[in-house]
Amino acid sequence: MSVDNRGGAVKITKQQKEIAELKQALLKANEDIEKLSKVKSDFVSIISHELRTPLTSIKESVSLVLDGIAGPINVEQKNFLSMAKNNIDRLVGIIANILDFSKLESGRVTMHKRKMDINEIIKDVYVLTRPIAEKNNLGFEMELSDNIEKTWFDPDRISQALKNLISNAIKFNKPNGSIKISSSDGRIDGKKVIKVIVEDAGIGIPKEDAPWLFKTLNPLDTSMTRRHAGIGLGLAVCKRIIGFHGGDIWVESKKDKGSQFIFALPVYDKDTEFNFLLDEAIERAKYNDMKLALIIFAIRNRKDATEEAISELEKNIHSVVRGPEDKVTRFKDGEFIVIMAGTDSSGAEKIIGRMKGKVRVSLNFGVAVYPDDAKDKEGLIKKAEKELKSKNNTL
Repeated sequence: MSVDNRGGAVKITKQQKEIAELKQALLKANEDIEKLSKVKSDFVSIISHELRTPLTSIKESVSLVLDGIAGPINVEQKNFLSMAKNNIDRLVGIIANILDFSKLESGRVTMHKRKMDINEIIKDVYVLTRPIAEKNNLGFEMELSDNIEKTWFDPDRISQALKNLISNAIKFNKPNGSIKISSSDGRIDGKKVIKVIVEDAGIGIPKEDAPWLFKTLNPLDTSMTRRHAGIGLGLAVCKRIIGFHGGDIWVESKKDKGSQFIFALPVYDKDTEFNFLLDEAIERAKYNDMKLALIIFAIRNRKDATEEAISELEKNIHSVVRGPEDKVTRFKDGEFIVIMAGTDSSGAEKIIGRMKGKVRVSLNFGVAVYPDDAKDKEGLIKKAEKELKSKNNTL
């Protein structure tokens, strides 16, 4: 490179070299951070499992003595053992929250989402937690909206979030207080959502403290948190779980007036639902280093695309697609897309073969496989739609 009398080119070259060195240093720092994060997550996981094993043994031993299997005990002994068992249960819950939070924070949790009615989960959690509320002399009621829309969520994780919220409602309630859990349809920023509220008649939360509740490092150190052994990681876990679902969680509360913990899950329209499902499937395929097949089935002649024919096609597709991670979604009028996890081109051909003779109308089909045909959503759709137009791809 030529150099002017002022050394301009040399100066530019030097700056470029410094920028390149800074980029390399930044990449190295990011790699080190990722390694440290993995070491931390692995450490938390190992310690959590190591603690669980002896605690399980201790809990079983205490339960045997409490039940009188090891011999008769007096009232005072029973009270002390009951106190020990309750604190063992609490410690097991804390360890579970630490382990869950570590997994959620590191992104090592796989969500198994299904399209469900949130009321089914609320009812199950209500049945499980009502005896605990009643044992604490708390009223517990449930008010569910009828005909609530189904949406996509991981039932186990949403159940976990609900249990955490109800546990807090029990812990921070007033003597002879009450808890109410409810569901409703709603809109946030014009978008449809499902809202779930866990309401208590407890001690409430000062307005200035509310923003800290869902944070990992909670600086709150009031008489409330000291008296109740702190709020812990339960709410931080809830925040991460709801966030993984594309939702939001917040609290509405007044000191000494009780609190409402509210979370909202998105309800997807057809286009958004398809994009969400495909994005999630591709991420899972990347994470697990697996293939993914995208199959489009379309009724060939538009005049045949009656509601009856479309319903029959959907039913038949569901009958041949049986994998728990596989998804069937309506794409356009007379078109359905099948997203098949862990499936290559030969697996897709088998599904197409099963469709032969099942429908009374002519079908076109198109197939695209990740990562063979494309490595992103747009590429897969483009490839499958191109295949759909092929004269050879008909049933």
